[in-house]
Amino acid sequence: MKSLVSFLALCLCACTHSNLAYITNQGENTVSVIDIEQGKVINTIPVGKAPVGVTVSKTLQSVFITNVDSQNISVIDTNTQKVSKSIAIKGSPVGIVIAPDSKTLYVADWFSDRIIAVNTSDYKKQREVIVEKAPAGLVVSPDSKLLYIATRDTNEIAVVDTTTLRIVKRVAVGTHPFGLSLSRDGNTLYVVNVYDDSVSIIDTGNWSQSTIRVGDHPYCAVPSPNNEMLYVTNTLDDTVSVIDLKTQKILATVDVGMTPEGISFDASRNRVVIASWGDNNASILDAKTNELISKISTGEKSRAFGQFILSNQ
Repeated sequence: MKSLVSFLALCLCACTHSNLAYITNQGENTVSVIDIEQGKVINTIPVGKAPVGVTVSKTLQSVFITNVDSQNISVIDTNTQKVSKSIAIKGSPVGIVIAPDSKTLYVADWFSDRIIAVNTSDYKKQREVIVEKAPAGLVVSPDSKLLYIATRDTNEIAVVDTTTLRIVKRVAVGTHPFGLSLSRDGNTLYVVNVYDDSVSIIDTGNWSQSTIRVGDHPYCAVPSPNNEMLYVTNTLDDTVSVIDLKTQKILATVDVGMTPEGISFDASRNRVVIASWGDNNASILDAKTNELISKISTGEKSRAFGQFILSNQ
């Protein structure tokens, strides 16, 4: 009996220290939980209807999922790997991000052109700001003071003061901006321009920008933790573009699953995880060699729009 208890404790410890990827499966209303080290799905969690967006919080021990058709957010308890709460959103929530201070959850209501700010200590306390047409990708500055929003149908980035929820800056980018990401220091914003097949690289200090061409219909991007590389999913090429940010040139183009969309970086293992809508799987890329390590079957129409890796290191 004593040896069995010790064995279970060891397993629990190993599980606790594994980084997990939460992949939304829009076609079957579930989230696949992938143990990145093991390279396999360890849980499948039923959520709301048509889940798309995802954001994780180690501090709150929660994962937040936007459900477009059921107009709510599923809150997954990372200890039980079950939905613990549901937050009603009148509209069609798509993009979602939690502030680094874990105090506020920001949700993009796609069809009502608004951003909803949800107090994480009381989900009923919500504020909102109207932005331009079809807000999509969201990201928050490291100090939690600024929210960046890709306004898809006006080809801009709206910058919002999170204290006042007022738009303080608009930055013109390429056509149909969608996925957003930010360097760890908050100094560089990356914007994926779907119809221009490009990525805008913006200096958040002076708003200067450059543009890099990538593959066909890019969707999301994620930088490496040291901000040396940028990884971009190209939905109609079934590839990931690997960009050397120092030279601003494509270093490699990697074939992955069909219609790759969401992408996130596992810093502790130097891995890039990509969700593929067309293949119903997740690909794992070695960021050192830019080689595909494995493909993991997930659920129907995997999207994972947002930063979906929960680090337990």
